[in-house]
Amino acid sequence: MKKTFRKAMDLLLSLGGTLLALYVGGYWLLIRPLQNLYAGYMEHAITWNLLLNSFIRIFVSATVFGSIWCIFDILAGFFRDDEEEN
Repeated sequence: MKKTFRKAMDLLLSLGGTLLALYVGGYWLLIRPLQNLYAGYMEHAITWNLLLNSFIRIFVSATVFGSIWCIFDILAGFFRDDEEEN
């Protein structure tokens, strides 16, 4: 039971971290700013504030994605089985 629980927690944290990283880093910080830039371009309403905000979000998106994924992978590592325990 304990081994099954540890594997389930490992899988849950790994999958949850990946999905959260995709949502925050991929959608909120990469896709949404690109959509806003495209909408501003199509409406001829691009401002310096929109450009600066979008470029900062796009630049930071990979760092945020990697950070979230690493944090959840470290947390999942606490539940992974060690080779010596078998």
